[in-house]
Amino acid sequence: MHIIGSKSSTTNEFLEAVKPKIAVIGVGENNLFNHPAEITLENLEKRKSSIYRTDKNGEITIKLNTKGKIWLNKMIN
Repeated sequence: MHIIGSKSSTTNEFLEAVKPKIAVIGVGENNLFNHPAEITLENLEKRKSSIYRTDKNGEITIKLNTKGKIWLNKMIN
């Protein structure tokens, strides 16, 4: 699941429907919008979603095979 990072991007209703195990937030470091919003991170953490952010982890690549196996690579740790 790709999250924009705004406070309205992860409503409880949306997260209940999607049930994300992994959330990727594409966001620039020190961006003008202060994304991701704290409520966004809190909502994802409550659901124990693994959170990856481009401002913290660099470029993120996700591969998925036909059996549902997921590989995630980060450029920086």
